[in-house]
Amino acid sequence: MSLFAIGLVLLSALTHAGWNLFGKKVSPGGAFFWHSTLWSALLALPLIGLNIDGLARLSTETWWLVVLTGFFQAVYLSCLAAAYRHGELSIVYPLARSSPLLIVLFGSVFLGTAERISAWAVLGILLIVAGCIVLPMQHFRQLRWRNYQNLATLFALIAAAGTAGYSIVDDAATGLMREQWPTPDADGDVALVYVVLQAWSALAWLTLFLLPSSGERRELVSLFRYWRSTALTGVMIMATYALVIWSMAYADDVSYVVAFRQVSIPIGVAMGWHFLGESLYRPKIVGVVIILLGLMMVVLG
Repeated sequence: MSLFAIGLVLLSALTHAGWNLFGKKVSPGGAFFWHSTLWSALLALPLIGLNIDGLARLSTETWWLVVLTGFFQAVYLSCLAAAYRHGELSIVYPLARSSPLLIVLFGSVFLGTAERISAWAVLGILLIVAGCIVLPMQHFRQLRWRNYQNLATLFALIAAAGTAGYSIVDDAATGLMREQWPTPDADGDVALVYVVLQAWSALAWLTLFLLPSSGERRELVSLFRYWRSTALTGVMIMATYALVIWSMAYADDVSYVVAFRQVSIPIGVAMGWHFLGESLYRPKIVGVVIILLGLMMVVLG
């Protein structure tokens, strides 16, 4: 990863941790994510009007990738909400955050791009996954196989597959967009426009997922009164995502970006400790140290 990519991902991690701090007391469901995505799509819509020339040059393949990334994003958001309904944060969170690293890594092997990933980076990714699994535990004895044999684990793994899916698709789609864009060196413009397209695609898929449920339809209506919270969440999510998309242009492989994004976890732990007075249990400290070591190896790799 270049220094510029590292800087973009660090800024993205700060934004991501800030959103998690903001939403600490919120238990977001599918309807909440629908509203947040709606605000993201609406507020950034003027970017589409300013880039009509670029959009007109996009190939059919690129548009199909936009449809596909929206599907994966909707799967991620829906299943993450379902996982939190069925299980505890200490089990769901590490699985949802760390599993995409392994899926993207295996995906790189399948796509034939694994030679761009160094052995140091692979080892770093494995350390990050280990740290993510250990970090949320209050005691090391909680790390037992039976704690993961439930619906929460299933939904968390599906959410992780969604994350890995849109990460791989985003890398391919933005690569095509940069080749087709009318102006050279427009990585920032491509990232912003792509995120808007992805938001509208995800919104369409989320609508299809939520409308069949009467409970979700009622929740969709009731959440209109909390438009300030959902709008702010949508803006922060879009900013985080745009920075990640932008950084992909400056990394040898998407695995580096997905792995280094986990720097948001130590940042989130620090924010929770400083602003919310959360306890620093021994597994949490050990997990942060392991993650930081893995992040250093990814950067050096």
